[in-house]
Amino acid sequence: LSHVSPPLLGDQPPQPLTPPMMTSPDSPPLVSPSPCPAPPPSLPSSPVPSSPAPSTSSLPAPPSLPPTGEVMVLALGRKKQRVLIALSILPNLFLAFLLSSDPLITLSPPHHCHLPGPLPSPELLNASLPWKKGERPGDSGGLSQCKQYVNSSQSAVVDCMVGWDYNVVEGLRNNIVTEWDLVCGQYWLVPVEEVCFILGVLTGCLGLGYAADRLGRSKTLLTSLTLSVVFGVLVCVSPYPSIFIVMRFCLAAASAGVYLTLYITRLELCEPSLRLVGTMLAGLMTVAGELLLLAVALGCQSWRGLLGAGAAPLTLFLSYGIPGVFPESPRWLLLSERSLDMNSFSERRNSNRDVRDDESFTELDSEPAPSSRPHLSFPELFHSRNIWKNMCVLGFTSFISHGISHCYSSFRGDVRGTAPSFYWTYLLSVCAGGGAWLLLWATVDRCGRRGILLLSMTMTGLASLILLGLMEYLSETAITVFSVLGLFSSQATASLCILFTAEVMPTIIR
Repeated sequence: LSHVSPPLLGDQPPQPLTPPMMTSPDSPPLVSPSPCPAPPPSLPSSPVPSSPAPSTSSLPAPPSLPPTGEVMVLALGRKKQRVLIALSILPNLFLAFLLSSDPLITLSPPHHCHLPGPLPSPELLNASLPWKKGERPGDSGGLSQCKQYVNSSQSAVVDCMVGWDYNVVEGLRNNIVTEWDLVCGQYWLVPVEEVCFILGVLTGCLGLGYAADRLGRSKTLLTSLTLSVVFGVLVCVSPYPSIFIVMRFCLAAASAGVYLTLYITRLELCEPSLRLVGTMLAGLMTVAGELLLLAVALGCQSWRGLLGAGAAPLTLFLSYGIPGVFPESPRWLLLSERSLDMNSFSERRNSNRDVRDDESFTELDSEPAPSSRPHLSFPELFHSRNIWKNMCVLGFTSFISHGISHCYSSFRGDVRGTAPSFYWTYLLSVCAGGGAWLLLWATVDRCGRRGILLLSMTMTGLASLILLGLMEYLSETAITVFSVLGLFSSQATASLCILFTAEVMPTIIR
């Protein structure tokens, strides 16, 4: 007992005084032979704590924790959160006009050299145009599209001298091919435009994606929207193919920046249980935009009007720059140490009666100093082996799935030389994308991201290998079935891969 530290002041109630005992200094302490007597009857029978509760002010304050991303999102309020998610989904309806219009504006219709007369008869065509043999087995060929006889003598063949006549039966009546005669010797400009458009999307994702991580989602979104409107107008008034290709490159970069910034902002506005649903609704909105694109194309019949119908509504979304309409991503604010912007979430929480008394929001009031937060830099993150592993695996999967999906979407014929209708292939590709999103919504949260990603990638590989090695031995029905299967599974893989990557990447390099 001599080694037990004395109790602190106030830890025990005062004891009644007893007369002192005469003991020697070296004698051991006396032990009471009987237990302590019961308390007097006058004391209350209810249990009394043996020590008074220490005052709160005497205890050290717990360490302050930074507010989490979930708290920052919930500080918006449930209703405000749903409205912001809807605002991030709506622009996809018109972005589809700019990002999915290439098949319509570059479709090459049947054509032949221009002949005198309003409508040449079949006899005049046979006498003026040479016969060209088919390039595929089973293809008997047809009249040449790029050659004609000199003075109908059939003694010499020359290139078309006064232009071409087009027999437009599908798509736009006036696209860049028919307006600028991008056929025969000038047809190489069409794949150049398609490649430049894809490179523009890549440039926009890299450049504007980096800007979204460094400068903020909201600023990058407004910048991308402004550039999309400007370059959309410039594309519509392009007088020459060279200017059109350059403007399409810039428009693709700006549109990709809008799409990517909205995708990331939407994901950061959702708690984990809503991420898949929000992404699925945005994907279905893009599918609806692609269907609306075809309907508008059938109505306007002009590529300038079609692209203008997609660029003009984007001016309405510039209203997102009005303060309070579409705020900055709360998760990005949390990690970028923008204390002035974070105060707006605290003010919004104080003005919201439903969440004012929620204990989870006290983290916003105990915000630490910026110096106490963990600081993550780009070099430190890129030296992480786990981040590099995820980037390499998911990046390669995305590369393969997007490439195969593009091949299936542009599928135009089979080994027997028959070419399906453009409307059939377009609607098949769009509906396969919508079905892929519905499949992901029904299975991913139940079976996990990795399992469904592995399954869809396996289906894509099997369909591709069967068509690659056995196409000559398959029937028309089998070719169609495996083509639809490959298109469906590749689009599901591409969509899920992007969602998976956005979830596993840190916020400041997302």
